[in-house]
Amino acid sequence: MSSSNRDKIAGKISYDEKTSSSLQILLKNISSVNRAVKLRTVLQESIEVVQNVMNTEASSIMLLDENTGELIVSMPTGPVKKEVKGKRIKKGKGISGWVVKNKKPFYSNDVSKSDLFAGDISETFTSKNIICVPLRNSDNKMIGVLQAINKRDGDFSDRNIPVFEALADHVAMAIERSRELQEVQRKLEERDLLLTEIHHRLKNNLSTITALIELELPDIKDETAKETLQKTMARIKSMTEVHDFLYNNKPGNEIKLKLYVERLSREISNILSHASRDIKIKVRSEDVFLDTDRAMSCGLLLNELMVNCYKHAFDDEINDPRIFIELAEVDNGTIEFKVSDNGTGIGEDFSITESGSVGGWLIDVLIRRLEADIDIQRGDGTTFLIRFDK
Repeated sequence: MSSSNRDKIAGKISYDEKTSSSLQILLKNISSVNRAVKLRTVLQESIEVVQNVMNTEASSIMLLDENTGELIVSMPTGPVKKEVKGKRIKKGKGISGWVVKNKKPFYSNDVSKSDLFAGDISETFTSKNIICVPLRNSDNKMIGVLQAINKRDGDFSDRNIPVFEALADHVAMAIERSRELQEVQRKLEERDLLLTEIHHRLKNNLSTITALIELELPDIKDETAKETLQKTMARIKSMTEVHDFLYNNKPGNEIKLKLYVERLSREISNILSHASRDIKIKVRSEDVFLDTDRAMSCGLLLNELMVNCYKHAFDDEINDPRIFIELAEVDNGTIEFKVSDNGTGIGEDFSITESGSVGGWLIDVLIRRLEADIDIQRGDGTTFLIRFDK
């Protein structure tokens, strides 16, 4: 094809009545392309629209291999589609190679007379006429070509160019969107694998620390040291349970606090009970849901309050020692978190902030983190009543 004809194809083309009709057909068919998400679906929907709009014997979407510059026949139609799918066109070769290089549309109604035509990639299919337009992304970068072969109702003409280019724009946008979503999905999968590895390593490390403490406990004669290690074990176990529970909870979801508290209280009880008598734990909870950060603070707070109960609440005169944990949502979004016991009760002069213990300091920090109010009720046992906004 002569240079003047190429310039004519690439130049400004006026719309006529038939072009407008073709554009209307395009608009009716293009919605399926715009709705598609997966790349394969995008290509399949796109090529079906090409068939409907251009009315040709065959068509194909060729995507550019950025590493080699080759065009890959990614989604063909027609009688030899299975044969040609996946075949590669060398960089700059043939009509499609010219379109990529020059970023211009091209058509020929007798490819046998075109200097650009490099022959059919199938020996059982003969191309007679062809139209090929660029596929560009939003940065105007070439990503492939869209072509249709052997028009059923006559020849290609200038008026087919704007219709085919409009279709190519929609196809290119859909391909770009699909690739971006695939990249996001790939990164999410990589992140999930990384988080899984981090989770298992952290869990194993915490479990190893707990196991080492358990091995040393029987040989420790100093009761104060033994008690300190038991409390340390409980805190580590609490952190392990928090981490495990949060890891298994889907990102962005709120945590059902009842299940979390039941599981955590059992673990804490298992650690501390061998140093005391058998203390029963009773959990009463509504279906309270919290975000992960606040749930973690509640878990650590529960650990410290239970440690306090085991350490201070019960003496030999308490026949049936119990710890009660209650959770409820009251007053439209206010969470009420209560830990109580039926023990001897703490003294009137007890103050968390002035207790001087690590546990008291932690409780104070966690209360402030939750922006909560704490009320200590004394009587038949002790009740720690904590209220905070959800």
